[in-house]
Amino acid sequence: MKPMFHVAGTVLAAALSLAANAADITLKLNSLHTAEHPVGISHEFFAERVGILTNGTVEVEVHTNRALGDAVESVQSIRNGTIAFFTVSSANLSQVMPQMDMFSLPFVFKNARHYWWYLTSDRAAAFVKPLEDKGIKVLAFMDSGARSFFSKDPIRSPADLKGKKIRVMASPVAVAMIDAMGGTGVPVAWGELYNALQTGVVDGAENNPPSIRSMKFYEVTNHFTINEHARIPDILVMSKKLFDRLSPEQQAAIDQAGKETEAFMRGAWASSEVSSLQFVKEKMEVIDKVDKQPFIDAVTPLLKKEGERLGVSAEVDYLLESGRKF
Repeated sequence: MKPMFHVAGTVLAAALSLAANAADITLKLNSLHTAEHPVGISHEFFAERVGILTNGTVEVEVHTNRALGDAVESVQSIRNGTIAFFTVSSANLSQVMPQMDMFSLPFVFKNARHYWWYLTSDRAAAFVKPLEDKGIKVLAFMDSGARSFFSKDPIRSPADLKGKKIRVMASPVAVAMIDAMGGTGVPVAWGELYNALQTGVVDGAENNPPSIRSMKFYEVTNHFTINEHARIPDILVMSKKLFDRLSPEQQAAIDQAGKETEAFMRGAWASSEVSSLQFVKEKMEVIDKVDKQPFIDAVTPLLKKEGERLGVSAEVDYLLESGRKF
């Protein structure tokens, strides 16, 4: 994809040019999604804002459709500085900081208002801060809506998951969640999911309407069950290694662009979610009258167990308690 502005500069293969006599820098951003997905749209906004806020001294080069690698590979590329930016699910960050899997716990967020109330708090910022010790700087939380099941056979209750293989991200909590509900959680890379559904490697998966639409999962599944069992934030991250090599002014500009992108993406997501759900309803059977309580009951013991395993029991208790206000 062509960047939205151009600056002259020297580019290192590792994505950052800092030649002694060159002021301009080109930084690579990898995206799992298409350009039309709200994440893809937000990446273009971020790239443009970085260019403006740095007065053209930094160019963000946007790559779509996993051009620079899938999720697990890209997290490692961020850490070693091969790429500069990536929007990744917090679940995939559990590979480098297990506590991040707290966000994968089912039903810890009461609704979208509760979700954003927490993510925009100083408490959430402090929770993700240790990622910097792993080489990952958080720039923004990105909406990814509520996760629900899409499958070949209808899922109306946990009983319908018995004997079913459900794709999840590379997250021990996500695997445990499906197991607690009666199915079998199977980690599959995002770019391999369509084929896995088509060939029967898995019987279903869980995600949101914009992702079902953009990846055409409606071609290989028939049913979408809106049970909203999890709200797992995506996170726009930057290589700490590359961030530290920028000037203070450039660092401040990128931080500001991240904040603006977080706000922009919330609007882009809300619009896309409405239109995508309508699209999905035209392609699949949408089961929207779901009794969530049996799903909640099935995973309630998991919250305590996984909270203790991850060392985040206090944070889980805080989320569950604060959710009563929403």
